[in-house]
Amino acid sequence: MAWNNGAADLIGFWEVAKARSFVGGKFDFFTLDEVKAELEAKKAAGELDEDPEEMMQGFYTRVEFTEDGKVRNWIKAPAGVTDEEIEAALAAGELIGWKDGLMCLEEKVWKEENGAFLYDTGEHREIFGEVKSSWDELALNDEGLLPFGSGMILLRKC
Repeated sequence: MAWNNGAADLIGFWEVAKARSFVGGKFDFFTLDEVKAELEAKKAAGELDEDPEEMMQGFYTRVEFTEDGKVRNWIKAPAGVTDEEIEAALAAGELIGWKDGLMCLEEKVWKEENGAFLYDTGEHREIFGEVKSSWDELALNDEGLLPFGSGMILLRKC
């Protein structure tokens, strides 16, 4: 699926629409509601010790593509973190940013090259001793969602 308005379509905040998860014994892309129902059913059946809400934290991630070529991953702050702790982490450079209950821990880059959008995953990739590029293409799938995070999540624009 094409980017209709170029970089303007990419720039901004994106949320997790679907993530690779196990639901009904199948590993595929599922929505938050589908994963939540599966985890709550397992919890009720005594098959799960963990808190389902904690296991779904990845769904609360926001990815920001900025005009100046930055990719920022925003995650929900852990329960119990105080404003003082956040301010100290910001002052120490441990956090890149904080807003709306989300904190940014990492920043990567994206670029436009030959009409395609690419982002640097920062991953070291090697196949049979040959080093491969750390850059992934940012291309919408047939559903209009953006595969991200080594293909583990599908994003939709907020």
